[in-house]
Amino acid sequence: MIFALTYDLKNEESSAAYTPLLEELRRRGGHRYQASAWLVNVNNKVEEVHAHFKKLMDSNDSLWVSELTGIHSGSGLQPGTVQWLKANPPCR
Repeated sequence: MIFALTYDLKNEESSAAYTPLLEELRRRGGHRYQASAWLVNVNNKVEEVHAHFKKLMDSNDSLWVSELTGIHSGSGLQPGTVQWLKANPPCR
């Protein structure tokens, strides 16, 4: 299942505190499609995905996780986003 993760970090993302979060997103084959937004393809429930990534963040950071079921269109996306979605199509 494809999930979109968006976050609001209270500290600078370059802080060493966020290294585990970013490494885990990359380890899971995630794709960053905007500055604070990633796509990840995992076989879990949305609640499990949220809990997993939230534990890698500071307690005062915000995290939103949504399951994608289709794509309408996009603009201003990071390079490779369309290719990533073609390789990891959302469920319909």
